[in-house]
Amino acid sequence: MKTSKNVLLITFYWPPSGGAGVHRWLRFSAYFKQNGCNLTVFCPEDAAWPVMDEELLKQVPKELTILRRKVIEPHKYLGEKSAKGTGFSQNKKAGIIQKFIIWVRGNLFIPDARVFWIGPSTRFLSKYLTEHPEIDTIISTGPPHSTHLIAQKLKKKHALKWLADFRDPWTQIDFYHDLLPGKRADSKHKRLEKMCLTEADEVITVSNSCATGLQEIECRPVHVITNGYNFPTFDASKVKLNEAFTIVHFGSMPFARNPQVVWNALSELITEQPELDSQLRIHLIGTVDYQVIEAAEAAGLKPYLHIMPAVTHAKSLMMQREAQLLLLAANNTGNVKGILTGKFFEYLGAQRPIIAVGQKNSDLESVFNATQAGHFSDFKDTQSMKTYISESFKLYQEQKLLHAPVNIEQFSSEKLAKDFIKLI
Repeated sequence: MKTSKNVLLITFYWPPSGGAGVHRWLRFSAYFKQNGCNLTVFCPEDAAWPVMDEELLKQVPKELTILRRKVIEPHKYLGEKSAKGTGFSQNKKAGIIQKFIIWVRGNLFIPDARVFWIGPSTRFLSKYLTEHPEIDTIISTGPPHSTHLIAQKLKKKHALKWLADFRDPWTQIDFYHDLLPGKRADSKHKRLEKMCLTEADEVITVSNSCATGLQEIECRPVHVITNGYNFPTFDASKVKLNEAFTIVHFGSMPFARNPQVVWNALSELITEQPELDSQLRIHLIGTVDYQVIEAAEAAGLKPYLHIMPAVTHAKSLMMQREAQLLLLAANNTGNVKGILTGKFFEYLGAQRPIIAVGQKNSDLESVFNATQAGHFSDFKDTQSMKTYISESFKLYQEQKLLHAPVNIEQFSSEKLAKDFIKLI
């Protein structure tokens, strides 16, 4: 296909950064060239990314042009965990100092802690665009939403088509009020958010509920392009599963994501089914809030609980295939209805049963049911979770706990990248 479009992507998260924010566009980027688009990626150099994964550099398509610039990040001197501003606390020491750091993040660093990246990036990219007039489209993906402000300035100066991709909401995100924004800061956040929604040529987000939320701010069309995954082909029956009855969660688990119904269900099952006692293992891989650990221990699960540090993405994919059950927990917060994480699609690719905790009638439940991914439970529905885990344990004992989700091709990264390219 003849190349007809030249596109600039502005993203903060790009390899060697790891974590959830990287994979959406790392996967999409593999399909731009073959669909008539040259892609140039602008990203930071040596940023204070919370997660590093050097192995992801191997997945960057060789045909991409990568532009990197240093980013000023004063918040990193305050402590990255606290400065993230998510209300996340790994331990009990979080107190007045952390609250002050979060207040600074919400009131002085607007729209986010990468605000000092906006000016230098705009100047650098403006010069680059002048030297490369063939670039006619710009894509910004956030958070951090400072990427959208860079794009907004460049669109205005260079008359580019601008696509704003909201992987997460801005002022409607679950932890926004945890940032303690004052009246003036709140007004500025909302003014900048509305400006971006108004001036972008196309607005994209990851779920129907998130789209509805953005339309409440600015009445305009919002396209839904979910996260996705390059679903691998493999013989799941030949994978060596964990010998123990493992329930495994990958990624960070703040207290808002505490899967209490799972702890309650397991607590009851251990009492009712003594054979589960010797087989159960709960692996939480990544950063876990101390309150989650305390909740699990209060349910009598301390002997079965194994907290492990984050692993590389490649390692996590292998471990997902080997787990008996994969645990997915949505944040029990205001915007839970629209949460549809990339991790869910990775889990589908592992072809293991998923136990998910979220809100009834949410986007996650809808997609979960459509793909027959395993079992979805409301935050308070202990009984159905208990029944499913019990049935799964019986199949595990019979070595018959296999699973194959359905209707997953609609979530392939190749198909979703083409949807994005149509908007270009």
